[in-house]
Amino acid sequence: MPDDKFLVEIFSAPGCKQCDKAFQLIEKIMNDGDFCSIRLRKVNIVDELDYAVELGLLATPGIAINGQLIFTSIPSEKILRATLVSQMKESHE
Repeated sequence: MPDDKFLVEIFSAPGCKQCDKAFQLIEKIMNDGDFCSIRLRKVNIVDELDYAVELGLLATPGIAINGQLIFTSIPSEKILRATLVSQMKESHE
């Protein structure tokens, strides 16, 4: 990526409480020093439906990492952290 940031996208819909929880979970993780290279983007599926469908998203919330749909529901904090660490290592190999 040009700015060397790790892109995490939260796919949400207006009024989706679970989507807000997913966003808050990512923000909490980002506040840790180990994840300062994450760039977070909230994707409104109403505005970007074609992109959501292209990634295979069928329901919200969804979490994509570097353009790949990884979660189709909210994972636990532990699983999300482990996945982020794994994905970051893979992207630097």
